[in-house]
Amino acid sequence: MHNPYQAPVADLDVPAPEDGNAIPNVGGFWLRVGAKIIDLLVMSPIIGLTYWLSSLSRSFYLWSVIPSVLFALFYSVYLVRRYGGTPGKLVLKLRVQMKDHSPVTFMAALIREAPMMLMGAASSFGLGLAALAMDDAAYHAYGFFERSTVLAASGPGWVSAISLLINVWTWVGVIVMLVNKRRRAVHDFLAGTVVVNVSKTL
Repeated sequence: MHNPYQAPVADLDVPAPEDGNAIPNVGGFWLRVGAKIIDLLVMSPIIGLTYWLSSLSRSFYLWSVIPSVLFALFYSVYLVRRYGGTPGKLVLKLRVQMKDHSPVTFMAALIREAPMMLMGAASSFGLGLAALAMDDAAYHAYGFFERSTVLAASGPGWVSAISLLINVWTWVGVIVMLVNKRRRAVHDFLAGTVVVNVSKTL
């Protein structure tokens, strides 16, 4: 029976759920895939520019390393820190937060992106070395995708290793995301982040 004279219980007196049991509004796997697709569409002009510039000069792969890193820092680190996600995530109402659901920090956003950013930069550098070792006639004889395959095969041995590592990182991230309840990928575990669906809280 309720006692009308009993002091009300403050929210602070209610024990918070353990971190492992709190699974509020996680960003689902297919929503995150959709966000990636939207990001690819947003970046399609950059991808097209990359295709065109690479056909003009053998040195493209080398001089593109730093601009590519800077763009990754802006798109996948700054935007995540400032707005909680890339354009794809924002459109689908997904937000990157710390695992305690506080706003994502700059360091966490950087850690999430660093593995792919560094592997991508190393791969471009290796392809650039292979391109400079090729004469102009041979370089321009190939189409974009065929040229990339030839450069990867003729470049330093570590280029193939990095390409394999990128594939392993991607697939392991997908598997890890699918087998845990909070749908955290490997980079989320490294950075201490979680992706949430904020549309469910509106």
